[in-house]
Amino acid sequence: MPMETLPIIDFSPFLLPTSTPQERRDVAVELDQACRNAGFFYLKGHGVPRDLLDNIRQDAIDFFKTTSEEDKQRLALKSDDKARGYSKHVDAEKGSHEALDFYRPVAPTESRCGIGQGVNQWPAKPDTFRSAVETYVDRMERLGRAVIEALALALGVDVKLFVSRVDKAFWQLRTICYGGQTSPVSAKAGIGEHTDFGILTFLLADSTKGSLQVRSKTGEWMHADPIEGAFLCNLGDMLAEWTRGAYKSTAHRVIHLSNTPRVSIPFFFDPNWDAIIEPVVPSGDEETDGRYVGVRYRDRYIGAMEEALGDVEALAV
Repeated sequence: MPMETLPIIDFSPFLLPTSTPQERRDVAVELDQACRNAGFFYLKGHGVPRDLLDNIRQDAIDFFKTTSEEDKQRLALKSDDKARGYSKHVDAEKGSHEALDFYRPVAPTESRCGIGQGVNQWPAKPDTFRSAVETYVDRMERLGRAVIEALALALGVDVKLFVSRVDKAFWQLRTICYGGQTSPVSAKAGIGEHTDFGILTFLLADSTKGSLQVRSKTGEWMHADPIEGAFLCNLGDMLAEWTRGAYKSTAHRVIHLSNTPRVSIPFFFDPNWDAIIEPVVPSGDEETDGRYVGVRYRDRYIGAMEEALGDVEALAV
């Protein structure tokens, strides 16, 4: 692993009402540089209470550890929605992982739900889980909008325009547990190399080290271990679309070889379901400008889900 480190950004000056315009701009510039140069960064001073982070993390751990297989299967992904609920993937080479997914509710446009449409399925236990998730989502939506506002400031684009595309963000909260390895497995154990689909991902995880890896600018893999109290953030493909490639989504993977489970809770902050995402940053390069033409978010999401349908169905077992 290379000895590179990811940027650590204190976001509190951007949030504090007593901060000066220059202090807010300094934070925005720091974020901008991290987005251009790394695509991953740690965010501290984010304003989300530590006890809320602890509570939702513990509830997720308890759900995977104590809920019976029968009760988990009652929450299995629905055939129409293909998004909200419980899924499990078992692979002889890559080991196992299971997940419980929540999304912003979306009303169906027809008599039955289509891809991405529907309401969440809630586990009965832990009995604090639903309230913790709903409180956490509210705080994370506010944080996501604040980060978008900072990026708009750094890019010199219309802040109101940027924020209007995410004021009802189609968020996803995924709680995922990678099983502890009880027998020798491939070095591919976990989830393979990929970029995230949306705008921003805020990752909260347990203390497990050495599992999440990020591809550096030089093409090497580097560990992105958790820092207590900070979110690990990364950019998604839609933000690259929105900024005409000025910000790029960065490839990452999970290789979990430990004999103890790893619980990870990414919050995916995506555009509004019906938002039109059009490039706002001119590149000055005709070929680059032609590559990014804009898209309606829901169309891109549904297309991506249809393409991955086989994998989605494999998870829903």
